[in-house]
Amino acid sequence: MNVFGLQERPKWMKISSLDELKTKVGHVIVMILLVKMFERSKMVTIATGMELLSYSVCILLSSASLYILHYLHKPE
Repeated sequence: MNVFGLQERPKWMKISSLDELKTKVGHVIVMILLVKMFERSKMVTIATGMELLSYSVCILLSSASLYILHYLHKPE
């Protein structure tokens, strides 16, 4: 099937099980939440060290969640 000039689907679009589909949907949800968080963070003014620390912890936890999702989805 020729879709947009491609002969076959890219690897990231191939889904072979329900668990793989749930994992990919989970990745999309996490990415949407992270984008929204960073959009809102542009409006925040950081006045104290505690606010800066809180913002840094938020970024660290976001990065950790992406790493964990990537690590859990490694092909076998």
